[in-house]
Amino acid sequence: MSNLYAQEIDFGDFSSRYTTISPVLIQPNLDFGTIAQNQGVKEIEITDAAIIELEGIKYLDVLIDIELLAPFDTDGCSNANCTLPFTLKGAYSNFGEDSEVSALNNTRYIGETTIDFSQQTGVLSTQFPILSRTSGPPGPPPTPVYKGYNLEVLKESAYLFIYGSINASGQISGTYSADIQVTIYYD
Repeated sequence: MSNLYAQEIDFGDFSSRYTTISPVLIQPNLDFGTIAQNQGVKEIEITDAAIIELEGIKYLDVLIDIELLAPFDTDGCSNANCTLPFTLKGAYSNFGEDSEVSALNNTRYIGETTIDFSQQTGVLSTQFPILSRTSGPPGPPPTPVYKGYNLEVLKESAYLFIYGSINASGQISGTYSADIQVTIYYD
């Protein structure tokens, strides 16, 4: 009988001891404005998306969960006539752009999920490196941190775009709102 041996390196564990991911809300809200009753679908395009800039170590992957915590609803109401179905969409850009404006031209679609009264939550998940790799698998393990080591030279930015649409078709009049939670961590 022969034994097999292997070594495993957890880059996420390595990075979390020395660095953090710095999210910056560039555009924090999705505002659909005034909507007429029975208006139907109203879309916020990616050009008007809520935008988060992620600053982190360029060779590390991030795992992202975008979660709508409840359908858009009006205060004090708990039935289907008081909720607006919402289609949550997400995209990201990790090509080393220096602003969200230039990043908008190089987005990768994450996906979409529709949340209505029957579904109280919806999640989009993705994983990508802070800086897109040109080809092939990740490079060799990172250099361990030592005295005088400058992590700042390894930082890069990626951009996360959150957008979507609502469907107003028979709901009562009022002010509707919901929270979107974004969870970001290194893999």
